[in-house]
Amino acid sequence: MSARNRASTEDPRVVRTRAAVVAAARDLFLRKGHAGTTMEEIATVAGIAKRTVYNNYADKDALFREIVGDAIAYAETFAHELPGQLASDLDAEDLPAALHDLGARMAHAILRPEIVALRRLLIGEARAFPELARAYFDRAPGRVIDALAAAFGTLADSAVLDVPDVRRAAEQFAYLVVGAPLDRAMLVGEAPGAAERAACAREGVETFLARYGRAPGRR
Repeated sequence: MSARNRASTEDPRVVRTRAAVVAAARDLFLRKGHAGTTMEEIATVAGIAKRTVYNNYADKDALFREIVGDAIAYAETFAHELPGQLASDLDAEDLPAALHDLGARMAHAILRPEIVALRRLLIGEARAFPELARAYFDRAPGRVIDALAAAFGTLADSAVLDVPDVRRAAEQFAYLVVGAPLDRAMLVGEAPGAAERAACAREGVETFLARYGRAPGRR
Protein backbone atom coordinates (compact mmCIF):
# COMPACT_ATOMS: atom_id res chain seq x y z
CA MET A 1 0.00 0.00 0.00
CA SER A 2 1.35 3.43 -0.91
CA ALA A 3 2.06 6.04 1.77
CA ARG A 4 -0.82 8.16 0.45
CA ASN A 5 -3.35 5.31 0.48
CA ARG A 6 -2.11 4.14 3.86
CA ALA A 7 -2.52 7.63 5.29
CA SER A 8 -6.13 7.80 4.12
CA THR A 9 -7.05 4.71 6.18
CA GLU A 10 -5.06 5.31 9.36
CA ASP A 11 -5.90 7.07 12.60
CA PRO A 12 -5.20 10.82 12.26
CA ARG A 13 -2.79 10.65 15.20
CA VAL A 14 -0.76 7.98 13.39
CA VAL A 15 -0.75 10.09 10.24
CA ARG A 16 0.54 13.10 12.19
CA THR A 17 3.22 11.02 13.89
CA ARG A 18 4.44 9.56 10.61
CA ALA A 19 4.48 13.01 9.02
CA ALA A 20 6.59 14.36 11.89
CA VAL A 21 9.02 11.45 11.60
CA VAL A 22 9.36 11.85 7.83
CA ALA A 23 9.87 15.62 8.14
CA ALA A 24 12.55 15.13 10.80
CA ALA A 25 14.29 12.40 8.83
CA ARG A 26 14.24 14.46 5.63
CA ASP A 27 15.79 17.44 7.40
CA LEU A 28 18.51 15.35 9.02
CA PHE A 29 19.33 13.28 5.94
CA LEU A 30 19.69 16.40 3.81
CA ARG A 31 21.91 18.09 6.38
CA LYS A 32 23.95 15.14 7.66
CA GLY A 33 23.54 12.38 5.12
CA HIS A 34 22.11 8.89 5.64
CA ALA A 35 25.16 7.49 7.43
CA GLY A 36 25.46 10.54 9.69
CA THR A 37 21.88 10.33 10.95
CA THR A 38 20.58 8.08 13.72
CA MET A 39 17.06 6.99 14.58
CA GLU A 40 17.55 8.58 18.00
CA GLU A 41 18.23 11.95 16.37
CA ILE A 42 15.16 11.54 14.18
CA ALA A 43 13.04 10.86 17.25
CA THR A 44 14.45 13.90 19.05
CA VAL A 45 13.81 16.26 16.14
CA ALA A 46 10.34 14.80 15.64
CA GLY A 47 9.61 15.27 19.33
CA ILE A 48 8.55 11.67 19.92
CA ALA A 49 9.95 8.57 21.62
CA LYS A 50 12.44 6.44 19.68
CA ARG A 51 10.18 3.43 20.22
CA THR A 52 7.40 5.28 18.42
CA VAL A 53 9.69 5.86 15.44
CA TYR A 54 10.45 2.13 15.30
CA ASN A 55 6.75 1.31 15.61
CA ASN A 56 6.24 3.15 12.32
CA TYR A 57 9.49 2.46 10.46
CA ALA A 58 11.68 -0.63 10.75
CA ASP A 59 14.90 1.35 10.30
CA LYS A 60 16.30 4.51 8.76
CA ASP A 61 16.67 2.75 5.39
CA ALA A 62 12.88 2.47 5.24
CA LEU A 63 12.60 6.18 6.03
CA PHE A 64 15.17 7.04 3.38
CA ARG A 65 13.27 5.05 0.77
CA GLU A 66 9.99 6.76 1.67
CA ILE A 67 11.55 10.22 1.36
CA VAL A 68 13.00 9.41 -2.07
CA GLY A 69 9.67 7.86 -3.03
CA ASP A 70 7.91 11.12 -2.19
CA ALA A 71 10.29 13.01 -4.49
CA ILE A 72 9.71 10.46 -7.25
CA ALA A 73 5.95 10.85 -6.87
CA TYR A 74 6.30 14.64 -7.20
CA ALA A 75 8.24 14.25 -10.47
CA GLU A 76 5.82 11.64 -11.81
CA THR A 77 2.90 13.99 -11.20
CA PHE A 78 4.72 16.75 -13.09
CA ALA A 79 5.45 14.37 -15.99
CA HIS A 80 1.86 13.10 -16.04
CA GLU A 81 0.50 16.64 -16.34
CA LEU A 82 3.02 17.75 -18.95
CA PRO A 83 1.27 16.49 -22.14
CA GLY A 84 -1.77 18.60 -21.34
CA GLN A 85 0.45 21.66 -21.09
CA LEU A 86 1.55 21.18 -24.72
CA ALA A 87 -1.80 20.46 -26.32
CA SER A 88 -1.77 18.79 -29.73
CA ASP A 89 -3.84 21.63 -31.22
CA LEU A 90 -1.17 24.28 -30.51
CA ASP A 91 -0.18 26.24 -33.59
CA ALA A 92 3.19 27.84 -34.35
CA GLU A 93 1.96 31.22 -33.12
CA ASP A 94 0.92 29.91 -29.69
CA LEU A 95 3.84 27.53 -29.22
CA PRO A 96 6.44 30.02 -27.87
CA ALA A 97 4.19 31.14 -25.02
CA ALA A 98 3.37 27.52 -24.13
CA LEU A 99 7.04 26.52 -24.13
CA HIS A 100 8.07 29.57 -22.10
CA ASP A 101 5.43 28.72 -19.51
CA LEU A 102 6.58 25.10 -19.41
CA GLY A 103 10.25 26.09 -19.17
CA ALA A 104 9.59 28.44 -16.27
CA ARG A 105 7.65 25.77 -14.36
CA MET A 106 10.32 23.16 -15.04
CA ALA A 107 13.01 25.49 -13.72
CA HIS A 108 10.98 26.18 -10.59
CA ALA A 109 10.26 22.48 -9.99
CA ILE A 110 13.73 21.08 -10.70
CA LEU A 111 15.74 23.83 -9.01
CA ARG A 112 13.78 23.80 -5.76
CA PRO A 113 16.39 23.74 -2.95
CA GLU A 114 14.94 20.56 -1.43
CA ILE A 115 15.06 18.75 -4.78
CA VAL A 116 18.65 19.81 -5.40
CA ALA A 117 19.59 18.73 -1.88
CA LEU A 118 17.92 15.34 -2.38
CA ARG A 119 19.76 14.80 -5.66
CA ARG A 120 23.05 15.60 -3.96
CA LEU A 121 22.17 13.19 -1.17
CA LEU A 122 21.29 10.42 -3.63
CA ILE A 123 24.58 10.83 -5.46
CA GLY A 124 26.42 10.52 -2.16
CA GLU A 125 24.45 7.39 -1.22
CA ALA A 126 24.39 5.79 -4.70
CA ARG A 127 26.84 3.03 -3.74
CA ALA A 128 24.79 2.04 -0.71
CA PHE A 129 21.44 2.40 -2.51
CA PRO A 130 22.11 1.80 -6.23
CA GLU A 131 18.56 0.60 -6.87
CA LEU A 132 17.13 3.73 -5.29
CA ALA A 133 19.35 6.03 -7.34
CA ARG A 134 18.34 4.13 -10.48
CA ALA A 135 14.66 4.32 -9.60
CA TYR A 136 14.92 8.07 -9.08
CA PHE A 137 16.73 8.53 -12.39
CA ASP A 138 14.23 6.41 -14.33
CA ARG A 139 11.05 7.70 -12.71
CA ALA A 140 11.89 11.36 -12.02
CA PRO A 141 14.05 13.00 -14.73
CA GLY A 142 13.49 9.96 -16.96
CA ARG A 143 9.69 10.29 -16.89
CA VAL A 144 9.91 14.03 -17.56
CA ILE A 145 12.11 13.42 -20.62
CA ASP A 146 9.73 10.68 -21.82
CA ALA A 147 6.77 13.04 -21.49
CA LEU A 148 8.60 15.85 -23.28
CA ALA A 149 9.59 13.51 -26.10
CA ALA A 150 6.01 12.32 -26.53
CA ALA A 151 4.68 15.89 -26.58
CA PHE A 152 7.32 17.02 -29.08
CA GLY A 153 6.50 14.04 -31.27
CA THR A 154 2.84 15.08 -31.36
CA LEU A 155 3.80 18.67 -32.21
CA ALA A 156 6.15 17.43 -34.94
CA ASP A 157 3.33 15.34 -36.42
CA SER A 158 1.19 18.47 -36.63
CA ALA A 159 4.12 20.37 -38.22
CA VAL A 160 4.43 22.86 -35.35
CA LEU A 161 7.95 21.69 -34.54
CA ASP A 162 10.64 20.36 -36.86
CA VAL A 163 12.08 17.60 -34.67
CA PRO A 164 13.95 14.72 -36.34
CA ASP A 165 14.83 13.04 -33.00
CA VAL A 166 12.24 13.70 -30.28
CA ARG A 167 14.25 12.08 -27.50
CA ARG A 168 17.31 14.19 -28.19
CA ALA A 169 15.17 17.31 -28.51
CA ALA A 170 13.56 16.57 -25.13
CA GLU A 171 16.97 16.15 -23.49
CA GLN A 172 18.21 19.36 -25.08
CA PHE A 173 15.13 21.29 -23.95
CA ALA A 174 15.62 20.15 -20.37
CA TYR A 175 19.32 21.02 -20.34
CA LEU A 176 18.83 24.39 -22.02
CA VAL A 177 16.20 25.33 -19.44
CA VAL A 178 17.86 24.11 -16.23
CA GLY A 179 21.15 22.34 -17.00
CA ALA A 180 23.75 24.98 -16.19
CA PRO A 181 22.21 26.27 -12.93
CA LEU A 182 21.44 22.69 -11.87
CA ASP A 183 25.06 21.63 -12.40
CA ARG A 184 26.28 24.58 -10.34
CA ALA A 185 23.76 23.91 -7.59
CA MET A 186 24.65 20.20 -7.50
CA LEU A 187 28.41 20.64 -7.48
CA VAL A 188 29.02 23.78 -5.45
CA GLY A 189 25.72 24.25 -3.64
CA GLU A 190 24.90 27.64 -5.15
CA ALA A 191 21.16 27.73 -5.75
CA PRO A 192 20.16 30.25 -8.44
CA GLY A 193 17.81 33.05 -7.51
CA ALA A 194 14.41 33.52 -9.07
CA ALA A 195 15.66 36.06 -11.62
CA GLU A 196 18.49 33.79 -12.75
CA ARG A 197 16.17 30.78 -13.02
CA ALA A 198 13.72 32.77 -15.11
CA ALA A 199 16.44 34.15 -17.39
CA CYS A 200 18.01 30.74 -17.98
CA ALA A 201 14.61 29.19 -18.76
CA ARG A 202 13.62 32.05 -21.06
CA GLU A 203 16.86 32.03 -23.04
CA GLY A 204 16.91 28.24 -23.17
CA VAL A 205 13.45 28.16 -24.73
CA GLU A 206 14.47 30.81 -27.27
CA THR A 207 17.48 28.70 -28.26
CA PHE A 208 15.28 25.60 -28.56
CA LEU A 209 12.79 27.45 -30.76
CA ALA A 210 15.59 28.76 -32.98
CA ARG A 211 16.62 25.15 -33.65
CA TYR A 212 13.27 23.34 -33.80
CA GLY A 213 10.54 25.91 -34.20
CA ARG A 214 8.59 26.67 -37.37
CA ALA A 215 7.58 30.15 -38.38
CA PRO A 216 3.82 30.84 -38.03
CA GLY A 217 1.98 29.79 -41.17
CA ARG A 218 4.84 27.56 -42.39
CA ARG A 219 4.15 23.86 -42.92
